Amino acid sequence: MQFKTKQDVREFVWRKIREVALPPFPVSGRIPNFKGSKIACERIRELNKYKESRIVFSAPDSPLKRVREIVLEDGKILLAVKPRMTGFLILDSLLDVSIRGMLKNGKEIRENELEKLKRVDIFVQGCVAVDINGNRIGKGSGYGDREYQLLKKYGLLKNCLYVVIAHDIQVFNDLSYLMENHDAKTDVILTPSKIVWCKNEIY
Repeated sequence: MQFKTKQDVREFVWRKIREVALPPFPVSGRIPNFKGSKIACERIRELNKYKESRIVFSAPDSPLKRVREIVLEDGKILLAVKPRMTGFLILDSLLDVSIRGMLKNGKEIRENELEKLKRVDIFVQGCVAVDINGNRIGKGSGYGDREYQLLKKYGLLKNCLYVVIAHDIQVFNDLSYLMENHDAKTDVILTPSKIVWCKNEIY
């Protein structure tokens, strides 16, 4: 299937994913949560890079909640971003990792202090759509790209594994024709049914 714009892809996914959607609603205009998101998140423990990691970044989206819990359960440091990129938070103990819980319990870290972290080993985001070559489409706000570029600017993403959590409905064969120069490519997609390494290898 060929789409004319990224927004066409978003509208297609938002319609299709309603059958497996979980709160918050409506799904339109956001990174959608879905049945099986916890299973997809659990697959991060199968990644060797994750096993060796010390610091994991997670976007604040609902389908990533279980990833944030796993990071803290495993004794790693969680770097999270506040909604609308209004700041960053550090969490290092198992607390409420909902957006509200992180805002209440996280330790705020200023942008100019980010480089003190030295490196982020795993960068985790949700998506509206992604293809098997690693081309990701977000909700259209641009925050996901800005999060990635900001951490890259401070040198934190060297040898970092870029992970996307998605439902199988959100995974496409090819969206490369819609991509722009600023779009960063993901390395691996975790879905409820599989792990997709973005060189077309499926494990």
